[in-house]
Amino acid sequence: MKKVKKIYIPLYILCLGLVAFFVMPLDRERLYPTDFCSYLIVDRNGETLREVLSKDYTTSIWTPLDNMSEWVIKATIAHEDKRFWIHPGVDVIALTRALVNNIKAGRIVSGGSTITMQAAKMALNFKNRNIITKLYEMLYALKLELYLKKKDILEIYLNRAPYGFQNFGIAAAAKFYQNKPASHISLGEASLLAVIPKSPSKLNPYTSPHRAIKERDKILKLLLSQKVIDSLSFSLAMKEDLPFIPQELNFRAPHFVDYIIGELERSGIENPKIVVTTLDINLQEELEKLLVTTLKSQKRYNMSQGAILVMDAETSEILAMIGSKDYFEPEAGQVNGCLAKRQPGSAIKPFTYILALNNGFTSASILPDVPMEFQLPDGSRFAPKNYSKRYNGPVWLKEALGSSLNVPTVYLLEKIGVEQLYNLLKNLKFESLDKGAEFYGLSLTLGAGEVRLLELVRAYRAIAKGGCLDMERAIMKVVDIHNNRVKLETTQKKALFSEEIAYIITDILSDNSNRIKSFGEDNPLNLPFPCVAKTGTSKDYKDNWCVGFTNKYMVGVWVGNFDGSPMKGVSGISGAAPLFRDIMIELHRKAYPPAFEEPSALVHLKVCARSGEIPGPLCTNVVDEIFIPGTEPHETCNVCTEYSEKMARSYPFSYHHTEHDNSTDTGLREPGGGDKLYIVTPTDGDIFKIDPQVSLRAQAIIFNAETDGAIERVLFKLDGTILTEKEYPFKYVWKPIPGEHVLEVIPDIPKTGEIHRIVFRVL
Repeated sequence: MKKVKKIYIPLYILCLGLVAFFVMPLDRERLYPTDFCSYLIVDRNGETLREVLSKDYTTSIWTPLDNMSEWVIKATIAHEDKRFWIHPGVDVIALTRALVNNIKAGRIVSGGSTITMQAAKMALNFKNRNIITKLYEMLYALKLELYLKKKDILEIYLNRAPYGFQNFGIAAAAKFYQNKPASHISLGEASLLAVIPKSPSKLNPYTSPHRAIKERDKILKLLLSQKVIDSLSFSLAMKEDLPFIPQELNFRAPHFVDYIIGELERSGIENPKIVVTTLDINLQEELEKLLVTTLKSQKRYNMSQGAILVMDAETSEILAMIGSKDYFEPEAGQVNGCLAKRQPGSAIKPFTYILALNNGFTSASILPDVPMEFQLPDGSRFAPKNYSKRYNGPVWLKEALGSSLNVPTVYLLEKIGVEQLYNLLKNLKFESLDKGAEFYGLSLTLGAGEVRLLELVRAYRAIAKGGCLDMERAIMKVVDIHNNRVKLETTQKKALFSEEIAYIITDILSDNSNRIKSFGEDNPLNLPFPCVAKTGTSKDYKDNWCVGFTNKYMVGVWVGNFDGSPMKGVSGISGAAPLFRDIMIELHRKAYPPAFEEPSALVHLKVCARSGEIPGPLCTNVVDEIFIPGTEPHETCNVCTEYSEKMARSYPFSYHHTEHDNSTDTGLREPGGGDKLYIVTPTDGDIFKIDPQVSLRAQAIIFNAETDGAIERVLFKLDGTILTEKEYPFKYVWKPIPGEHVLEVIPDIPKTGEIHRIVFRVL
């Protein structure tokens, strides 16, 4: 009895183990490993950009059996397992024959494995091979037949079989050897590929073509003998010319593809098979050539690198992303200039003007472009200067933005508050600005913070889309290895400012007349169709930008050097701007874009071109201007006044210059009268108002007198008190004091000239 127990207990345990083995469900990860497959990244038209290798650096594209050529299936079964459709996973006849052949040969010449057993072997992936592992693979093959259909097993095998050169699966093999999909493989090609898995190194068509062809012919004869094919098909297949077409190494739009891989990881998308992107590879490669050509022609500026980003203005889809002139350049070629953080210079200014319009300013508001100082939180003073080192006196808001004037921009931001600008930029998803408003201060509006080209183009698209932020799209569709479409995350549009404000900014930046003060009339941004454009140059000329849009496309351009070295002599119109122009011309080569659509709520009003107010009887230059309802001017112009039968312009003294030698004409009136000694500025009847936000020094009034040359010295007298005695030039800078004042200029030698007297007021 004890002997019986000793025999039956192990058998009982073995039977329980076998039952448990067959009852336990299959591990699908073993059969369909997610880290085994590579995946394709293609452009919007299906053009392959890159095949991303698996974690093991292999190529394998999972393909359903229905998408494989019938000849692949027939040739593989004929060569590997002719009784595949009828055996239960283990072919006893094949195993017996293999055993006899091995005994006769005195070595292993045949394995007798079925396709199901090979699928089991691939799934189990034992490191050590012995009789125990062989038996376990046979059991697993039986289990596969129990749980799966024959077609599923065949699909697993054909997707995991080794075909040499790190290619696994028939789809990868067809692409590598014949440069075609598995569905297009011919009888002769299928017969050739079917021989490779048995010995990928010895039967490879590249390394051993004659041996591979010989084995192919055996398969064709076998198919003929099994009456799978007829004699005509056999004859044609034997004669079939089988040129091996090396697979082209698809490594196109490399910066963009790297960006896509990062986006897939960020989004948590796993096991992709095909990723269809928004990129237009034809446009991409056209612009890649244009960038290289442009940089070659700009060598004199010490400009070695550039980046280009193009989006569809309507859908926010990325159509082109070029991160550098050459991805394979040893020195930083793989840096993506579209994602690198750099100082944007004046390209960030429009967002200050958006806030200004939201706070009651208009495109016709008069702003001071004069030397000014602004107090910073730490008590220090900030004195911005224009790029040209010159000043224009009183300018319209639209001119200040269009001509990229620094002083009026900082003036606006001081009144609005840095916090407002910082919050707007953060809402526009400038994630790179992460140090807080106080860190950047007023210089934030001049581009002191580092941003990405992608962030800039995204923010400009909010202007293009009427104040709504809509995140960019780079991926159109993702299909996983099970051919299921992956649900992509979507973002909600967010309204950040009104469409009326967006249109006014668009109107300003697309009107070439607003750029003339800084760029002249004939500049690269003067395009033959409606186009918004804004340039920017960072401190020390390290970065140069141009960003803009039409109704159809968004374009962003950066040029500079990745090592941070400065460019030489680059300006707003000589660096990125010409490249921006060429891109826009190329994009609209077939048809020019329509004009920007104006919101119906905007108000058109004629105003004085000098003051921006309602024209008075002496206003000779009247223009049509657009206003947001409620911001229209209500006062009649008091800038255009009559004096000595000539026109005079009177502005607050924050619009006068406080420095003399580098000043340009502010537009203040020319002397009128026949006196030998006369006061040029201020003029009789001028009324000035002190701006509490600006220092008195910056608002000083310049007393300026002229003579016919006979007088060498003059006295400036204010309210009866002598201020100073001056030789030519007769100028005196006076800090304003509220009240009515009488200014006199008196020659130092009596009777050599008449006293000239004017009256003005300070509020």
